Amino acid sequence: MYKIYGVSDCPYCLRAQALCMEKGIEYVWVNMDWSKAYRERQKELLNWKTYPIITTFEFDDSGTTESLIGGFDELQLELLSLEQ
Repeated sequence: MYKIYGVSDCPYCLRAQALCMEKGIEYVWVNMDWSKAYRERQKELLNWKTYPIITTFEFDDSGTTESLIGGFDELQLELLSLEQ
């Protein structure tokens, strides 16, 4: 499953959501419009400087594992590779 951290007026954030919907991919949207501190912290934690910040995450008995995919371009490449 994918998690998209973004802001509502970002065209690439909207494109990432649209791409997931088009491909039937489940995702979680984390709207970061109203918390600059949280936005900056996520950029730092995930080591990504632009939006969207896209990760994969999985649940298991020990908790949640989250891994950075990157931005919109990286998501496109990831989904393309899954189709092949």
